[in-house]
Amino acid sequence: MMKMRAMILSGTAFAALLTPLSAKAQSGDEAQGERAYPDEIIVQARKRDERLIDIPETISAITADTIRDAGISTLNDIGRQTPNIVLNRRQDNEPNVVIRGVGAFGNTQGVGFYIDDVQNFTDQSASIEDVERIEILKGPQGTLYGGSNVGGAIKYVLKKPDGDFGGEARAEYGTFDTVNFFAALNAPLGDGIAIRGSGYYNHSAGFVRNTLLGGHPDESTEWGTRVALGWQPADGVDLQLSYRHNELSNGGNVYVTAAETPSGAEYVRTADYNEDVMNRRRVDGIIANLSWDMGSVELTNITSWTRRKNDLLWDLDYSSADAVTAFSGDRNTSTVFTQELRLASAGSGPFDWLVGGYYASIDNRGLTNNVDLLLGPDAGGPLFIEDYNNGDTIERQYALFGTANYRFGAFRLGAGLRLARSAFTGRDYNVPISVEVNDTTLLPKLTLSYDIAPDVMLYANYAIGSEPGRVNVTTGTGGAYKSERASSYEAGIKGSVLDRRLSFELAGYYIDYKRRQFETQFVNDDGTIAEEVTNIGTSVSYGLEGGLSYRPLDGLTLSASGGWLHSRWHDKDALYQFVPVDGLTVPNSPAFTANASIDYRIPLADDLELGLRGDYSHVGKFYWNIQNTSFQPAYDLVNLRASIGEPDGRWEVALRAENLLNEKYYNEFTADVFSIGEGLGAPGTPRRILASFSFKM
Repeated sequence: MMKMRAMILSGTAFAALLTPLSAKAQSGDEAQGERAYPDEIIVQARKRDERLIDIPETISAITADTIRDAGISTLNDIGRQTPNIVLNRRQDNEPNVVIRGVGAFGNTQGVGFYIDDVQNFTDQSASIEDVERIEILKGPQGTLYGGSNVGGAIKYVLKKPDGDFGGEARAEYGTFDTVNFFAALNAPLGDGIAIRGSGYYNHSAGFVRNTLLGGHPDESTEWGTRVALGWQPADGVDLQLSYRHNELSNGGNVYVTAAETPSGAEYVRTADYNEDVMNRRRVDGIIANLSWDMGSVELTNITSWTRRKNDLLWDLDYSSADAVTAFSGDRNTSTVFTQELRLASAGSGPFDWLVGGYYASIDNRGLTNNVDLLLGPDAGGPLFIEDYNNGDTIERQYALFGTANYRFGAFRLGAGLRLARSAFTGRDYNVPISVEVNDTTLLPKLTLSYDIAPDVMLYANYAIGSEPGRVNVTTGTGGAYKSERASSYEAGIKGSVLDRRLSFELAGYYIDYKRRQFETQFVNDDGTIAEEVTNIGTSVSYGLEGGLSYRPLDGLTLSASGGWLHSRWHDKDALYQFVPVDGLTVPNSPAFTANASIDYRIPLADDLELGLRGDYSHVGKFYWNIQNTSFQPAYDLVNLRASIGEPDGRWEVALRAENLLNEKYYNEFTADVFSIGEGLGAPGTPRRILASFSFKM
């Protein structure tokens, strides 16, 4: 993401407790066997099916029903479901995410995104459709998931084909000419084989107005399809094949110029671009997952291939001036290949284990490796600069990993280790420079838990995560930066009582984050802006998270969660643009976040049900930049939903209000060092009302 103005880029409840956490806990071998309740949440956070309550760490599990009822369709929506996380879609359609003060805004990774156990490097901000469950894993996930998971992982578990014929569809219309369609069809094809096809179309006319050219530069259209095939050719053998294709067309880099005030930046929803900006992304992905239950062990093989093509036209002076326009160059395609093979113990004994190997090939992950510039009269032009940014990146990841858990009485002890190697080559053809960075690291994890009651667990864990070092290829410097490393300590309690009607979690954590990678920007000799990732220094985060979910009567669920976070630079040698930052607050790390929901299902007749739901989220004040001179004031969002339909969901009519109080806030903001008191912001969505109709068969 490039900007014409020199800017300084700032960078649960635990499970949000949106649904009951567990059934009555079982002890010993029974806990690993048949589930006592059909509605308890089963997750794959540790790469095997487990009850959520049995995992000794902080995990959020957002079910398909909650995704529908809470209107979760974007990254921004996910970030509001659990405390101590800031998550949204950046204006170049990449993700911004910080969990517990760990992660990054900008071109660094920090938190991994997954589709059916495959890390997603290409379309993390795609619409959330045909999803069975979203799992949010907090804290470093290096042992099982490797690099780029230093702050945590966000996993989408998509719906699989099954042997029953059926389908579903939804149509939605609302403010800003929002039009959303979704449909899916599942069908058996024969003995042990089934297919599921789904598709979606989402459009919004946008809400940022271009006062110069008219229209809305943030207008967006996205559509996608997915075909999944499930085949069980023999007992214990399961083959899942899927292909996805999605296309996104929106403004790309739609920032508004806003004045900063003592109470935060003025909220602005207008721009005066002299260019019709655009960003077009096309993604194709294939996943093949083969599992073979051989009795005492289970073999899993996951192979994936993904390709992204991205074209852009950005107005880099963000104004009516005929100054700088950026175009995508010839190399606008990224390709990713991954391969994972693992062997895990099966059965229900007190000891379980898992070992595996991983390989990934990632070519040209960045969006701006090859960019052309057009300098207009207001920038001393006309001048066309071909291959302004002109570089290749080649990344290879290798890993061996293993975990083991042993239960003795009420105690459970777990340990894991990953040996990981990252080989990164950056080639800058303008210099020309070719630089290699190789990292080899050990990423351990230790856990201990104790069942103090049939449904209540005390736990503690220690984990290390790492983000590999890489090379800057779009700055003209060819400079390399080192890997970053986070050591996390967590202890907590989780469980359910009152016959599963009251679920709760509470955890405290401490994270030591060394050689932290951060994106900075500077002015080249030719007056253009370049970006570079550097290692700033050490930061320390610690805090608390807690939440409750209570079902006082059938059909009524009350949930609330909150988190407190203290995240500071803790390094007297830490420098940002040669300025000490020791003791300052880490960007994008609000001290307090909270969310709550009420969901009430009221029977009106045997075949009719009224649904009422309210969602509330609070984000405390936080800083956008390292210098702590630019900040986002605290804000609160309220969503309401009312529906009527059949209890089994065969049909439903719903009305949903998002940001009911029309709160004004920014998803991104960058301070402009050229103009004191002015910066560029990405405004949050104003109040929106949507009506929908859905049915199942």
